[in-house]
Amino acid sequence: MNFIKKFAKEISVFGLVIVIFLGLFAYRQMTYKNYTTINSTKLETKLENTEDFILVIGDTSETTTVNYQSVLTTYTTRNRSMPLFFLDAADIDDIETYVEETLDSSAAYPATFIIKNGKVTHKKEGAMNYYSLFSFVEENY
Repeated sequence: MNFIKKFAKEISVFGLVIVIFLGLFAYRQMTYKNYTTINSTKLETKLENTEDFILVIGDTSETTTVNYQSVLTTYTTRNRSMPLFFLDAADIDDIETYVEETLDSSAAYPATFIIKNGKVTHKKEGAMNYYSLFSFVEENY
């Protein structure tokens, strides 16, 4: 009888721990969202489909871009409905030529582009803080 009581207590404690971990996992899924990293092929497909989205181009080997990525994560977490994509310039050999040919634009990186109907409507060069990014998107999207 003592064995059954001891076993039941251990199962209930284990069950409680599982419920807590599942609750924390569900909370994180509901409150955290990250931007999507895309490659050049996916970007070209989005442009051909005349989609509306926000594109950030930056080189992940530079500290400015790495710091800006944390701002992008904060932005996408707080503004879950905004489609924000990141293109890593380190994956493309000649990023300046690629951007001029693909987006009909030039920029210093990191750069944030507002794209509507597959065309660049606004751009802002350099890394921004959260409030600058929020204002830029609110004014131009």
